Amino acid sequence: MENIKIYKSGFIALMGRPNSGKSTLMNCVIGEQLSVVTPLPQTTRQNLKGIYTTDSMQLIFVDTPGIHKGKYVFNDSMIHEVQNVIKEKGLDVICYMVDVSREFGEEEDTVASIIGCAGVQTIIVFNKIDINKKYEDVKNAFFEKYPQFKELPAICISANSDTAKEQFLKVVEPFIPPGPQYFDQDDMTDANMRFFASEYIRKQIILTTKDEVPHAVFVEIESYKEHGDTHIIQAVIHVETTGQRGIIVGKGGAGITRIRKTAAKELEKLVQAKVQLTCHIKITPKWRDNERFLKFMGMPVK
Repeated sequence: MENIKIYKSGFIALMGRPNSGKSTLMNCVIGEQLSVVTPLPQTTRQNLKGIYTTDSMQLIFVDTPGIHKGKYVFNDSMIHEVQNVIKEKGLDVICYMVDVSREFGEEEDTVASIIGCAGVQTIIVFNKIDINKKYEDVKNAFFEKYPQFKELPAICISANSDTAKEQFLKVVEPFIPPGPQYFDQDDMTDANMRFFASEYIRKQIILTTKDEVPHAVFVEIESYKEHGDTHIIQAVIHVETTGQRGIIVGKGGAGITRIRKTAAKELEKLVQAKVQLTCHIKITPKWRDNERFLKFMGMPVK
C-alpha cells in the first residue's frame, strides 16, 4: 500500500519583549524582510502575518508587537494586539522569544503571565546567544524564575545566524497539525502594499532620527495608486510636537528628503516598479493618547 504523506499547516505567534528578535526570526525563516528590524526596541506595531511554504508544510507566522507597558493608550493598544491574537483561538504554537542579552524585569513578568495563561503549545526560544556566551546561565535563571515553562521544548539560537532557520523548523515541526495550504505557494504575507509603504517610511524615520521621535511617529498612507508602471504614494507622517517635526525635516529639508528617497528605493525593490512617494508631516498633538485617532487608524482600543 502506498504511503500517503499528510500535509501539515499551522499558525505560530511570535511573542516576547520589545527587541527580543521576533521579527528577525520570522524574516530569517521566510527569507525576506517582511517585518521592520532596527536596533530600536518596539519596532513592530501591528500583527503581521508571514508565510513559509514547502511541499509538505505551511507555517503562518504572526509577528506581534513587543509586550511593553508604557504610559500611553497606544502602548495599551499594542498589548491588546497581542492578546487579540491569543483570543482568536486559531493558534497552534506560541514561540516565546527570550532575549538572553538582557536581565529579566517587569516586562518579562508581563510576557510570562500572558503566555502562561494562553493555553497554547509554547516553545521557548532563547535568542541572541551570539551576544551573551553565558546563555546557559540565563536559560537556567529563566526556568528558575518562571518554573511553569520548565518542561516545555526550548532551543538556544541567534536569530540572525545561518543555522537559526534549520534549528527552529526542527523544533516546531512536531507540533504542527495536519491541515490545508491556506495561502498560495508564492505568498509570503497577507499584508497589502499600503502596510509596507507605511512600514518602510517608518523604518527610515527610525534609522534617521533618535531618542523619542520614532515612538512619537505614526505613518498614514493617504493614497496608494498604480498608474502604468509607477506606484504613486501619498503619506502623512504624524508627530506630536513642532520639535519632532523639525527633527524629521532636518536642516534645509535634508532629513525628510533622505527618508523619502530611501524609502522609495526600498519600495521599488519590493514592487519591481517605479515609486513616486510624497511625504507630508502633520502635527497631531498627543495622538498616542487619542483613542479616536487610534481607532480611525485601525488600532485596537478598549
